[in-house]
Amino acid sequence: MSDVEQLPHLLRLIDDDSERVQRAVAKALVAFGSSLEDRLLELSEPPDEEQLQQVRELVHRYHGDEVQGDEVQGHEDHADEKPSADTAAPLFVPGQLVEHRKYGYRGVVVAFDRTCQADDDWYFSNRSQPNRYQAWYHVLVHGSEQMTYAAQTSLQSDESAEQVVHPFVPHFFSAFSDGRYVRNDTPWPG
Repeated sequence: MSDVEQLPHLLRLIDDDSERVQRAVAKALVAFGSSLEDRLLELSEPPDEEQLQQVRELVHRYHGDEVQGDEVQGHEDHADEKPSADTAAPLFVPGQLVEHRKYGYRGVVVAFDRTCQADDDWYFSNRSQPNRYQAWYHVLVHGSEQMTYAAQTSLQSDESAEQVVHPFVPHFFSAFSDGRYVRNDTPWPG
């Protein structure tokens, strides 16, 4: 575990032009493991959503193999393996557009869990069992009334920047801007 007092200084260096500095910052951030975002949000001046996304992208860019775990090798069938603490860092945020890698549907992330919170019956009834010990996302599926619960390794970013048509979009989001939705304060019921 790293020193929380370093975080404000690391945040100021996030957009430094030097790749060497960015790599060092990413390494220091990765040392916080899955508690990184919690520690950031506990700061006296916590980062805003844009800064949090910069942190995620920086860590993913320089330490993606550590953050993604099994996904790097393309494996999804390690349901019982607990990855290192670093793998729990979510790659997607509420409001972000995503696409399911296997089934091809588009959607918008409305909420996430750091690990799978579904019970064993639900989990084992799925056609595949992606690793439970990674971020799992509640996704509103475009062009339907469906909501899915998908593993991080099952999703990829949807670069279409097209809005999602779903009856719950206006319930959980206040606007759509620059290819992403703005999450409102309505809590996810899960």
